[in-house]
Amino acid sequence: MIWISRGVIFILLFELFSFFASKLELLLFNDSPGAYSRIYIGNEWRTEKDPWGAWHKLNSKADRHQKSCFDITYKSNDVGARDSTNYLSLSDNNNVAIIGDSFAEGYGVDNKDTFSYKLKESYGKQGLNFGASGNFGPTQEYLLYKLLIAKIPHNEVIYFLLPSNDFVDNDVNNIHSFGNRYRPYFSGNDYKIVYPEKATPTEWFPSSEVEEPNNDSFNQKIKTTLVDYTWTANTIRTAIHLSKQFKPQSNSKLKIKATDFSYFTTDEYSVNGAMNYVDKLFSEIPKHYLKTIIIIPTNHDLEYIENGQKYMQLAWYDKINKIATDYDARLIDLATQKNYDKTMFLSCDSHWNKKGNETALEAFLSVNSK
Repeated sequence: MIWISRGVIFILLFELFSFFASKLELLLFNDSPGAYSRIYIGNEWRTEKDPWGAWHKLNSKADRHQKSCFDITYKSNDVGARDSTNYLSLSDNNNVAIIGDSFAEGYGVDNKDTFSYKLKESYGKQGLNFGASGNFGPTQEYLLYKLLIAKIPHNEVIYFLLPSNDFVDNDVNNIHSFGNRYRPYFSGNDYKIVYPEKATPTEWFPSSEVEEPNNDSFNQKIKTTLVDYTWTANTIRTAIHLSKQFKPQSNSKLKIKATDFSYFTTDEYSVNGAMNYVDKLFSEIPKHYLKTIIIIPTNHDLEYIENGQKYMQLAWYDKINKIATDYDARLIDLATQKNYDKTMFLSCDSHWNKKGNETALEAFLSVNSK
């Protein structure tokens, strides 16, 4: 029984240490337990009712999103885009439609620090923010352009490609990862669009949670309990984050195999399906419109590239280059930009911080100087 008493004392002391360390902001993660404070996750303004899946309520109220390294609000306009400007009243077509996922939306940064907002002051055109978070891939972006963006006045398009998840977001082989959420997938040899059989359009996001038990359900419950009821979760998360960041690595390459995902994916079906809808999207854009494709590497992509991993010989890279050539679009690969590094990302999240948005905009301006 002595070891039980010692164990309890250790747990209590560890929790006490975590409490003070969090309050003094000595850890990388200093969040209050969810059960003791309201958690602002920024999903109240989101929906999954449109054919393209994830989007935003029209003229939404300000929706707060809070994590240890940011505390911001989201708000949408008359078409559901993250913008203070209404798009239906635009009379001039001298605007740039910015299409992409959460990076385009500006996940985790103030609206004034997003790529689209800053575009006008440096490029002279109104940026139209058609980015959406919530596992938003090329099939959805194609439908969004065809069914909504095409109706909004613009004469230029900037398309964000995120290899980290754009190849898999709409692959029907991953449909069980998203449960019965109302979102499109490509299926079969012709990559036709399908929806989950039990999916229902709804004003709520996500429209459905994964209901079937999985192998990780027990571990997930433990993690959720720790985050909801203890300060210890902050210490554990900090330790895990630091162990990943500072673990020994070979000078020639990372020990973790870097194939089959993100910049280094070799999955033929997911690449072909995703690129099929990127091509379809560009086929919908009038030929005389200016077009730019921006490829976004994640922090992990940069690590692998820095340690010698190659990707420019892969099929996806050939395909995106061909699309750029076929549709006369400028292509910017941020992985080749010297000033694009690990400081581009939020310290508590994998998305761009203010600097990341600014650096991407600088890269765009460097090849699109007016």
